[in-house]
Amino acid sequence: MNKLTFLSILFCGISFFTYGQGPQTPSCGIVEVTTNEVIAGQQFPKGQYQINVIGMSCEEVMGHEGLFSKFLQLGDNDVLPEPWSYLKGAVGAPKFVKGPGVGFRVERVAD
Repeated sequence: MNKLTFLSILFCGISFFTYGQGPQTPSCGIVEVTTNEVIAGQQFPKGQYQINVIGMSCEEVMGHEGLFSKFLQLGDNDVLPEPWSYLKGAVGAPKFVKGPGVGFRVERVAD
């Protein structure tokens, strides 16, 4: 295997594990969304959402002061605070990313 092929496989693997469909760590827990919300143009209907983090701590995302709660408090047309973005091309549950290998996944698990 040549160096270019090896690097291509390595970067594909990193991309899959960073933005892949499955959670990268055990779940941080469940968050109850009590009203229909829009974050970065994406619908989040009321219900229960499981949160998984990638490259960051659960404490940064969970709770009243956590990132997900802060994102829910944004107006429907507001952009996410820098450097956060919504990963539109992600397979599976919605993902919010701060940079390569850092972010969280929000999956609706119950009404």
